[in-house]
Amino acid sequence: MIIMIRPSGEIALKSPRSRKNFEHTLINNIKSSVNVKRIWKTQGLIFIELNNNDTGYIEKISKIFGIASFSPIIIEKFNNIEDIVNQAKNIFSEIVKGKVFAVRAKRIGSHNFTSLDIQREVGAALYPYSKGVNLDNPEVEVFVEVRQNFVYFYHEIYKGPKGLPVGIAGKTIVLFSGGIDSPVASWMLMKRGAIPIFLNFNLGGDIHKKIVIEELNVLKEWSGGHKLRAFIVKGIDVLLKLSQIAKGDRVVMLKRVMYKTAERLAKKTGANSITTGESLSQVSSQTMVNLFVTEYGINYPIFRPLIGFDKEEIMDLAKKIGTYQYSIKLPEYCAISTKAKTSTKLEEILSEEEKISIDYDKLLENAETFEI
Repeated sequence: MIIMIRPSGEIALKSPRSRKNFEHTLINNIKSSVNVKRIWKTQGLIFIELNNNDTGYIEKISKIFGIASFSPIIIEKFNNIEDIVNQAKNIFSEIVKGKVFAVRAKRIGSHNFTSLDIQREVGAALYPYSKGVNLDNPEVEVFVEVRQNFVYFYHEIYKGPKGLPVGIAGKTIVLFSGGIDSPVASWMLMKRGAIPIFLNFNLGGDIHKKIVIEELNVLKEWSGGHKLRAFIVKGIDVLLKLSQIAKGDRVVMLKRVMYKTAERLAKKTGANSITTGESLSQVSSQTMVNLFVTEYGINYPIFRPLIGFDKEEIMDLAKKIGTYQYSIKLPEYCAISTKAKTSTKLEEILSEEEKISIDYDKLLENAETFEI
């Protein structure tokens, strides 16, 4: 089976050098995601021939970032428009049988016929098999795409996730709680070409770890075949240290510990940013003041792709991605204080921070690490 893949439109807008790099990364991600017999590109399109034993290819390809859409196709050579009409009749007659249909034609190259000629003559050849023609509201559409001396026939167009190929934007450390938000934030950075490295503070033992791994397995399906690395830190050890400071400051202080650990991990792994699932004013620790205090002194850019989303929008995305069914099972482990301040003071937090003396390098040394 041959699949025609249409890369995301923004890839075509890149400079020739960047476009070549983006397409190369996309091709490698495709090879890593589906069982490809051969692959080639021409005129802005990518074509893959699948091995016959590849199953579920539609779902796999639909989760590769950098793809706008794709279609299973039949490729034929032709000498004249009569060849195209006869080939179309053989391929589409059963597909339009008893249905109202429309022919959509596209042509690139120098030919002695136009796209309208193709639509008219193919439509006339298929009409006897059908229930009629309706260009505005057909039951089925058939596509004839002529490119130089080849013609592509297809009748299905599947949507891809668009975005950019995973791997072109470098690595980011994701503060991954396992709740609804952080998997969605991870997915959004992957959509922009980043490879996520996950940092989880385990506050709930084996149950927490199990849910995190289940979510990472879902995100792996969107990774373009890249391995996903995860670091699981013993969060309970951190909570014990936080018992030394004022209750109202503990949530923000825990976030600062997470940010500082992420900063160390970024240096260790060569990542260039930190990503979180924070949404402005969603909870007390995510007010504008508290976000300022939380990230104070961190020397890496912090990406918050969900900053302007409300909870319902985030939940809808989580359902689309496939992580929602696991995230909702996660208990609220981060509720370490019932009196969290909505406006902490930087000077107080920095003063309190000196009391807890956390060895961030040791936290990472003792972390459990694995790849998916």
